[in-house]
Amino acid sequence: MKVPRIMISGERSGVGKSTITIGILAALAARGLEVQPFKAGPDFLDPMHHNEVSKRISRNLDTWMFPEWVPVSFQRNSVGADVNVVEGVMGLYDGLDGRSEEGSSSHLSKQLGCPVILVVDASSSSRSVGAVAKGFKTFDPDVDVRGVIFNNVSGEKHLEMVEQSIEGLGLVSIGGMPRNRNIELESRHLGLVPATEQDNRARYDEIREMVEDNLHMDALIEIARNAPDWRRVEEPSIEKIDKFRLGVARDEAFNFYYEDNFDILKEMGGEIVNFSPVHDDLPDADGYYFGGGYPELHLAELAANESLKDGLRKSVNDGIPAYAECGGLMYFCKEVRTKEDGSHHMTGIFDAKVEMTPKLQAVGYVEAECKQDCILSAKGGRTRGHVFHFSQVTSTSEKVYAYELSRNKGIDGQKDGFTRNSALASYMHLHFGSNIDFAEGLARSCLRD
Repeated sequence: MKVPRIMISGERSGVGKSTITIGILAALAARGLEVQPFKAGPDFLDPMHHNEVSKRISRNLDTWMFPEWVPVSFQRNSVGADVNVVEGVMGLYDGLDGRSEEGSSSHLSKQLGCPVILVVDASSSSRSVGAVAKGFKTFDPDVDVRGVIFNNVSGEKHLEMVEQSIEGLGLVSIGGMPRNRNIELESRHLGLVPATEQDNRARYDEIREMVEDNLHMDALIEIARNAPDWRRVEEPSIEKIDKFRLGVARDEAFNFYYEDNFDILKEMGGEIVNFSPVHDDLPDADGYYFGGGYPELHLAELAANESLKDGLRKSVNDGIPAYAECGGLMYFCKEVRTKEDGSHHMTGIFDAKVEMTPKLQAVGYVEAECKQDCILSAKGGRTRGHVFHFSQVTSTSEKVYAYELSRNKGIDGQKDGFTRNSALASYMHLHFGSNIDFAEGLARSCLRD
């Protein structure tokens, strides 16, 4: 089955891969093509920008966190697309560690049979760029590196030299992008600022125009269309349990979600009801889901919405399940403090205080085992997830933790997941493709099953 697909990967982080991918998505869409974006790895931020320029929901594909779900998600979401574009993560061969290919863009490209276009930083270099490209081409012969995009070229002569450097290597030049600081999207911490925080339309247009002016889009499309035939995979059977309403906190404070999680819950019978903890009252629902985000930027507004906080506390006391990740964990605690704005009272579902820190507290993959029954799983359940946070729990009287993590990246070392009554709040982010039983656990908790 023909499924046109291409991966845009970098030699390393910081070479302009994300900006160029956004421009390619926008340029393809401007041609009237249906473009389906994907993002390698667990990142929440790049997909938000994909959504804006492609008008289709970008999906994460992670060969460490949910390897069996990767081809399923790709197969499902590539339907109806003229071109599927996968943005890589970090450098092409960077993954779980220095030995394994798991979690890397290269591993993903092999799983998907996806040709790779390598973005190389050509600044202050000429023939040496060819050595870099050759290294990436030959490092793993099973990775189908087809072409190169030279970023930060200083002019036509420079582009000519770097293109000469890859002659005879079996690589196609897709063109060169000139250095332009004006098109760089704003960043925060280690990623882009969420697309919903500002109007990027003019910048997207400028990036698209640069791509159209400098890259050989016809060549890129041809490579995508000549990708190997897709071998259909058997999709898992997801049981429809019964109808339930799941309230999802989705606004400027909470917006880190994997869309596949909602698709899985919908197949089980869930109706997703979005609401804003900043602006709204708590909707009537059978359960609640608070994802990550940047609640620290909206603490005053969150603290002021007393009706929602009261409603959520009452719901949890009444046995209605409430699940929170990272930023959601902060909201479920008693107090959040920042250096700039002092302390703000949150819901107090858990007796804990959180403080924002200038230093990254934890980042990376984790495996988790349930040490207690909780609203997602019975004791003994195992899954994989990831953590990324600049906050820390500074004090708590909570004694019960749902998870033991494989690494010291939880609330208290390997301990993660405050759990009490019908509430669960962890630093760990989950993709239910890692273990669909955890989605079923949430669904059954909502149904009081």
